[in-house]
Amino acid sequence: MFQRFVTGVSLWIDLFDPLRHISTFVPHLALHNEGLMKAVLALGARHLSIKPLKTGEANIDRTAAVQYYYETLQCLQSAMRFTSYKNSLELLATALVVSTYEMIDGAGKGWERHLKGAFWIQRSRNLNGESGGIEQAIWWAWLRQDMWAAFRERRRCFSFFQPTKPYELMDIWDMASRVVYLLVQSVNYSSEEEKQIGESDLVSRILRANTLLGMLDEWRSSISIHFETLPVEGPYKRAFKPLWIHPSPLGTSMQMFCMARILLLIHQPAAGGYLEYLGRDKVITECIDTISGIAMKLMDDASRLLSTQTLFAAGLYCTDSAKRDCIAELIDECQMHTGWPSNTSLADELRTEWARQAMQKAC
Repeated sequence: MFQRFVTGVSLWIDLFDPLRHISTFVPHLALHNEGLMKAVLALGARHLSIKPLKTGEANIDRTAAVQYYYETLQCLQSAMRFTSYKNSLELLATALVVSTYEMIDGAGKGWERHLKGAFWIQRSRNLNGESGGIEQAIWWAWLRQDMWAAFRERRRCFSFFQPTKPYELMDIWDMASRVVYLLVQSVNYSSEEEKQIGESDLVSRILRANTLLGMLDEWRSSISIHFETLPVEGPYKRAFKPLWIHPSPLGTSMQMFCMARILLLIHQPAAGGYLEYLGRDKVITECIDTISGIAMKLMDDASRLLSTQTLFAAGLYCTDSAKRDCIAELIDECQMHTGWPSNTSLADELRTEWARQAMQKAC
C-alpha cells in the first residue's frame, strides 16, 4: 500500500511538479505523522483494490482502504484541536491525499466537502500558486482536482487567486501550471452561476469571454518550443492524427488549453450570428482533434488521468460519429490503465449524451 502510493498514485498528484514533492517528501513526512500515514495507506490501498496488477503487490479489497480512510478522518478531528497542527505541512499534505482518495473512490459530496475544506485551510494561511515549495505544489494539485469537480457540477471553482508572475520569468513547469489557472477561468465562465448572471448583461459576458480568449492566446504565444509536437511515424489508422509532445505533462497542458478554448467558444453568446458560429465550429473541431491526437501518444498514468478529463469535455461537443467512437475508445483505454474513474464509465456517459442529442435532433 505504501509502495503503491510512493511509486504510483502520488505521481498523479506530482504531474506538473518537477521536484515531485508528493512522491519524494510526503512519504518521509508520513513516517512521523499518524494521520498522514493512514491517508497515504488509504490512497494506496484504494488504488490497489482497483488495479492490483503490478508484480509483487498483493490483492487488497476496498475494506482496508475504507478502514484507513475513516481512521485518517478520526486523526484529523483529534489533531485539529492543536494550533501547531493547523499550521503544519502535515495537515496540508493529509488534506490533499484525502481529497485524492475521494476523487478515486467516487465519494461525491464527501469529496466536494473536503475540496472546500482544503480551500479554507490554504486561504487561512494565504497559500496560493506562487507560494513556493511544497505549499505551492499542493495548491496546484488541489486546484486541478477542484477544476474537474467544478466542471462536473457546473459550478464555479473555489479559488479566486490571480497569478502575478510574468511569462518571461517562468520555466516550462510554471507555464504548464498557468494553463490550469486559465482553464479554471473557463470552467467558471461555463458555470450555471455565471451563465445566469450573463443573461442580464450579454455585452459584458461577450467581453469577458474575449478577455479570457486573449489570455489563452497570450499563453500560447509565450510558451517555448518544448510544447511543440515531435514527428510521429504513420500510417494513422484512427479518426485522429496522433500528436506527440514530450515530456507528456506538457502535452496535457496543451489539452487543457484546448479544453479552455472549447468551453469559452461554446458558452460565449455570438453577436456575429451564423458566420461567427461557423468560425467557432472550425476552432472547436481543431481543439477536439488536438486533445484526441495528444491522448493517443500519452503513456504514463498521471498524464492519462488528466487526459481523460479533457477527452470527456471534447466528446461533449464532438459531432462526427467516427471521432466520437475514437474518443470513447481513448477514454476506455485510459480508464483501463489508471483505474479512474472507479465507479462509472465516462465513455458510457458520453454515449448516453450522444444518444440523447440524436433523439433531440430527430424530434
